[in-house]
Amino acid sequence: MDSFLYVNHIYLPMLYVEMSKRKKVNKRFKQIHDIFSESPFYKLAIFGVLLFGGTAAIITILELGKNDGFRNYMDGIWWAVVTFSTVGYGDKSPVTIPGQTVTMIAIFGSMALMSILSGTFASVFVESNTRARRGLMDFPKLENHIVICGWKNNISDIIKDILQLSDKIEPEKIVIISNIDSEKIEALKELPELKKIKYVRGDYFSEDTLKRANIKKAKKAIILADTFESGGSSEADSKTVMTVITIKAMAKDLYVCAELYDKKYESYLRNAMCDEILFPRDLNRQMLAGTTITNGLANILNDLISNLEAETHINTQPIPEQFIGLEYTELKKEYNDKGDMIIIGILENTGSPNMVKMEALREAQKTPDISKLVTNLQLVKDLSINKPVFIPRDDYIIQKHSKAIVVERWASDNDDSAGDYYGNI
Repeated sequence: MDSFLYVNHIYLPMLYVEMSKRKKVNKRFKQIHDIFSESPFYKLAIFGVLLFGGTAAIITILELGKNDGFRNYMDGIWWAVVTFSTVGYGDKSPVTIPGQTVTMIAIFGSMALMSILSGTFASVFVESNTRARRGLMDFPKLENHIVICGWKNNISDIIKDILQLSDKIEPEKIVIISNIDSEKIEALKELPELKKIKYVRGDYFSEDTLKRANIKKAKKAIILADTFESGGSSEADSKTVMTVITIKAMAKDLYVCAELYDKKYESYLRNAMCDEILFPRDLNRQMLAGTTITNGLANILNDLISNLEAETHINTQPIPEQFIGLEYTELKKEYNDKGDMIIIGILENTGSPNMVKMEALREAQKTPDISKLVTNLQLVKDLSINKPVFIPRDDYIIQKHSKAIVVERWASDNDDSAGDYYGNI
């Protein structure tokens, strides 16, 4: 009975743990072997080791007892190091005909090995550059980057504006996904400030292509209304919807900003939890209409949003934790006392749409009143992400996941705080 208990409760669990460890070790060795076996240097390394070790052993056997310079195998190794590196100290040299023949073979073999090695290095480097230019590279180790899906004629200006608005973003942290011709990418990379951007060739709505850009580890995704690969604006919007759905299925908490031509597709993006939607045609139309009513409106909006040389800009600022649950008038006093910015509203429900809605759902279910529960659930359903509330009443209660909308004076170039406008990018 004691033996049975020992086997079942002590020996078998220990055996299982030991076997699990061995499986992990074997799996790790197999992974390492697969990595090396796929390398173009794998066979070359094996050939070099065999040539180096073999000639060292042969020269030791041939010279042992006939040459005082070769007393053991380590002398043969030393001779091989000196011979293969072409240093030629001369402190150990063969005296027998077979030994001298092996030395000549070793010298020519080392020259051939170095030539092959140099050629392999060059071919790998050229192939890597070619694959990068053609957009065939994968970026599995890239993190906290921005993925731009699609192409526009002014994409160089878009990227340069992104880099100018925040000094936290580097060109090598930007990945473009598109099927655009490689010549256009080459022309883009000829600009000095954009030469380090990365390019992935493929359909940006494809899961496999998005994986190559490591979308799961990205910081933000920007989907352009791309008509280069589409028959028209409707097809471009359909691809945008497909891309948002695919990205959110792969990385539900990733911040996604999408550009749409037609508002009839907006509901699809809202249902897919798209964080931000831009309507370039509507914006231009509304600005043109607004200037007919309000003189200077276009100049005002341009300076607040688009003109990077302007001294003032509209921005969002995190709200200090101590103001959550307080009235808006308290926060207004705090910002107005700063002198370099004016608060003009609150941006509600910022952050991950999934996280905000799940938290709101948990809060809604805390009431025991059925009628109130139904009302709360309807409010959660109608919850708008990144909803601006301009000039709220003084008794407006500040909620969690909110940010302050401010007009701030942008620091001069000599100020250390300059160059990080829109610091939450």
